[in-house]
Order: sequence, then C-alpha cells, then structure tokens
Amino acid sequence: MTQQKKDFLKAEGLLNPRPERVTHPIFQSLDFFNPLDLPQVRYELLRAARAEDASVAEACRLLGFSREYFYRLDRDFMERGYVALLGSPRGRRPLIALNQEIVNFIVHRKLEQPRLSGEKLRKEILTLYKVECSRRTVERIVEKVGVRKRGAHTP
Repeated sequence: MTQQKKDFLKAEGLLNPRPERVTHPIFQSLDFFNPLDLPQVRYELLRAARAEDASVAEACRLLGFSREYFYRLDRDFMERGYVALLGSPRGRRPLIALNQEIVNFIVHRKLEQPRLSGEKLRKEILTLYKVECSRRTVERIVEKVGVRKRGAHTP
C-alpha cells in the first residue's frame, strides 16, 4: 500500500486500527488485499461468513473482529448496503437520543431508587418501551439532568 493511500484512509477514518489481527490467508498472499483497508476487511468478514464455508466465529477470528461486531455489521449491511462498510457518520451521537417520555421515566426511576444502575434502567427501558439504548446513554441522561447518585436533584 502506498503512503498516499494509507494517509487517505487515515484522514477518512477508514484505516484499520488493528491490522495485525487480520490473519486470513487471502490477506497474506495477495497484494490486492490489504489489512489496513478497513472497509475491505469488513467486506471480507461478511463474505467469509456468508459466502464461504467459514463459521461466523472462524471468520471473526481470521479477520480480527468479535462476533458481536459481525452481527452488527451484517445487520447494517443488509439494511444499508455497501455504505455500511464505511462505518457510521463521525462524531458523538446526541447526548439525549431518547424521547422525552423515556427521559422522564429515567429521572423518576432514579429519584425513586437512587442506587438503580444505568444497566438496570437500560433493561427496564427495553422491556417497557421496546427501545434499545446503551447503559452509557442512560448514565449521560442522569448526568445531564442532574440526578445525583444519592437521589438529590441539582438545579
């Protein structure tokens, strides 16, 4: 790979941060395949598990990804096509990516039970509202609205 291509991939956020994890033989034997080219490695991950006889676990091992990552990428690829291989738009997601009803639910639950963890709240949101969010999203909402761990509300 030329330095120019490597610089381009890095500038676009498409440089594989862990190329040493890519051990698939195709990346060892042909110059066309480059472990630094993250979209290419992502594509080969999907292809190996879906078009070859490799299991998902084996494809993940050979291409340096977790099974969780594979299933997320596979779902995104089926929904969005090739553009999913380029990754998500850059930057942090909005701090509060949940609707006001769910934010209110989080605040009320934290006021009722100050020691309630972000993970427990996340599971309650999934059960009650059928909305997936991360533990950290819930914790950011708690921080943003000022509900302290002891249950006190700051102005």
